Amino acid sequence: MDLNVLIVGGGIHGVGLLHDLATRKIEGVHLVEQAELASGTSSRTTKLAHGGLRYLEHPAQWGLVREALRERALLLRNLPELVSPLRFVLPNFTGGRPTWLVRIGLALYDWLARQSGLPKARHLTNAEIAQMAPYLRRERLAQDVRSGFLYYDAQMLDDVIVRVAARAATRLGATFAEHTRVEEVAPESEGFRVRLATPDGRHMVTSRVIVNATGAWANANLLAWGHSPQVPCLLNVGSHLLFAPEAVSASPEDCAAALLQHDDGRVLFFIPWQGNWLLGTTESVLEGTPEKWECPPDDREYLLRVAERNLALIEPARHTREFFCGIRTIPLPHHRVKLQTRSAPDAWREKPFASPWYLRTVDRDVSALSREAVVDEPAPNLFTIYGGKFTTYRALCERVGDRLAARLGHPTPSGTHLKENWFLDDLKQTEPDLLRPDPSLRRR
Repeated sequence: MDLNVLIVGGGIHGVGLLHDLATRKIEGVHLVEQAELASGTSSRTTKLAHGGLRYLEHPAQWGLVREALRERALLLRNLPELVSPLRFVLPNFTGGRPTWLVRIGLALYDWLARQSGLPKARHLTNAEIAQMAPYLRRERLAQDVRSGFLYYDAQMLDDVIVRVAARAATRLGATFAEHTRVEEVAPESEGFRVRLATPDGRHMVTSRVIVNATGAWANANLLAWGHSPQVPCLLNVGSHLLFAPEAVSASPEDCAAALLQHDDGRVLFFIPWQGNWLLGTTESVLEGTPEKWECPPDDREYLLRVAERNLALIEPARHTREFFCGIRTIPLPHHRVKLQTRSAPDAWREKPFASPWYLRTVDRDVSALSREAVVDEPAPNLFTIYGGKFTTYRALCERVGDRLAARLGHPTPSGTHLKENWFLDDLKQTEPDLLRPDPSLRRR
């Protein structure tokens, strides 16, 4: 075998697993990405390393929040130039969640993050809210705010984390290739034979294990490779609106972020981001296919309505810089797909997003669906990663790494929790451009 592990997909989970296996000193680990690292959803997030305060409304997701807060603390410790504390104002509007429920939620959030080192949440007066978040409409504060709170989370450079993890992995012996597409996967003795299309032509490699970490394309790839998926999923669009700094009279650097409870009960963030202002995110179901990264018109209108309702923007039309969106993969392992045969029909291989493995509707609100990842093995040594939060990627990759290391007979522990395995100080000296976010990724 040429490789022990071939990872397909250069988002945070693929690169995170590459880094994890490299810290275990497992040889023959390679990643391929058909475009560029972090060119998909991993560069189109809300830029938050957070536990997910709103997930506390669902007790089944408390474990995910606890894990995310633990991972947030690790990111703050290991990548201080890329992940930084961010204070949030939470105005509690009339008609929104009861004040007692918000207070209990924040207390639980602090308790779950008790080792984080960040300040605890506290009550705010309307005057303090206006001072920390001067972009909020004054009449809205005066008429509709019945209480307010301050709490802390963290902000991250999402695409930079992906690239830094990839570089760290190469320093530990792993490899990766961009602009490399998997054209065919076929069974081979003790593994797989894979045909890769690269800028230099087509090449064949063999690998004992394949990890399919391609997000929205996960089930489409399984179908193309001749395997029937076992986990249906929903593709969830998260749209964002970026305003220029001039949209608000105050400087972004002087303001807190805000968690906004909109009139329909949905929660959105308004965040100072790289000198601009970021508003997001939505929870709509993808109607078409993920080839085009375009925000749905309804999402755009929704974000503009939220802005008009809550924000004292000077000239929203003139100061709107761009809309961008990410496509979340939400696994639905309890939805059964009934097939008359074990193999998938050819029609579904040709049009995978029209197959039963990509659901268009669910029987509950999309925002209530769990963000926990699912790792499936539809064929021996072929693993697929579905879903997950950016903040919890390291913990997920550690669990997958444990499984692969045992399978390969190399059960060494992960080292991604150790700061020295990130080489950040060295990378700052040798590749300073690597640590700057690339806004063009969102437009590809």
